[in-house]
Formats: sequence, structure tokens, C-alpha cells
Amino acid sequence: MVEEGFLPQSPMTKVKVAKPKWKVIKPYTPEQIKAMLKVCDWDYAHNAKLLGSRNRAMVLVLYDTGLRLSELVSLNLQDIDVERGWIRAQGKGSKERMVRIGRTAQKALWRYLMHRPKNGRQEIWLSEEGKPLHDSGVQSVVDRLKKRAGISEEGCIHRFRHSFALNFLKVDRNPFNLQYLLGHSSLEMVRHYTATLGMQDALEAHVKASPADLLGLK
Repeated sequence: MVEEGFLPQSPMTKVKVAKPKWKVIKPYTPEQIKAMLKVCDWDYAHNAKLLGSRNRAMVLVLYDTGLRLSELVSLNLQDIDVERGWIRAQGKGSKERMVRIGRTAQKALWRYLMHRPKNGRQEIWLSEEGKPLHDSGVQSVVDRLKKRAGISEEGCIHRFRHSFALNFLKVDRNPFNLQYLLGHSSLEMVRHYTATLGMQDALEAHVKASPADLLGLK
């Protein structure tokens, strides 16, 4: 309106917008990931080969790549090179990037593909009826896994992304590598992960450096 000459100045000029409050990022713990995988393995051992192998592969791919939900469900067979451990992800704005999965996730994906219905569908994640899973379907899968694994905390798919980011930074402290792997256009979000990791490091360091404990009092 200002640019077109209808108003002398914007009515929003003096409006102050509060900055969003930063929240501590809470990832899944290794014990929680193992608990979900244990449920998948139980299903596989009790004749639910497709569901058990699919859900295990799904959990490990999410945990090992930090893919967004939309990126996970859009994966097709041609997007995965299991032998080399490469996945071509379709990110925001149709931007493509290559991410990697380690040997554990590769093995889980191989086993799932052995049991996956051979019905001509190109989508990776299929239901027992051979239909592709969409966002709500994947969320339901993870919600059920969490419930059966005894995980009552909030957070679903995106928590895998947080888990990947923080665990990756613990080993590789290069934020630019993480920025690429997560598909962020800037370091803004990555800074939240580095801040959370710094908080965790500080809390762990306090165990050794507690001033009160070092007094040697009984």
C-alpha cells in the first residue's frame, strides 16, 4: 500500500514483534531408539516380516539421516543406492541433496527391500496392502512403535531429525557439514543445535568441575 501510494507509511511501523522463544531441543535417547527397534525385531520374529523389516528400516533411516517427514515419504526406489549407502533427498523448494546412511541402516534397508511387495510401485515405503505410506501413515507407525516401546514423551518424526543433528555434532563439530546434510539454506537452525550441544557439554563438565563437590565436604 505504501509502495503504491495509498498510504503515507505502514501501520505496522511501530508494531513490535516478539522474537520466538528458543526451546531446548530434546532428542530421542539411544535407549529409546533401541526400544523401538526391539519392537520391530519382535514383529519380524513373529511372522510380521514386512512390517518388522519396514519399520526397523524406517527408524534407522530417520535416525541416521535426519530426513524431514516429507523427504522420507517422497523417496522412490531410484533415489536409493543401498550398496554405496547414498540417498537422494528432495528437500524444500525441490532442492535435491545426497545424504548417506551407514552400514546398520543399509542392512536394515536391504532386508526390508527383500520383503517389500513387488507390485510395480516406485515409492519405498509400502503398507501390507502394497499402497504407499503418506505423512499420516508414517506418523501412525512411529506413534504405535513409541507406545509399544513404553515411550510416553511428546515428539514424533521431527525428533529423529534433532537426534541425528545432535549425535552428528558430537562427533563432527563442523556446522557446515550438518547444514548440508539437513538441507538448511543457512546456519540459523544449526546454531540451535550447537547451542543445545554446548549446554549438554557444560552440564556434563559440571559433574567433574562442581565447586561445591570439590570442597570435599561429607
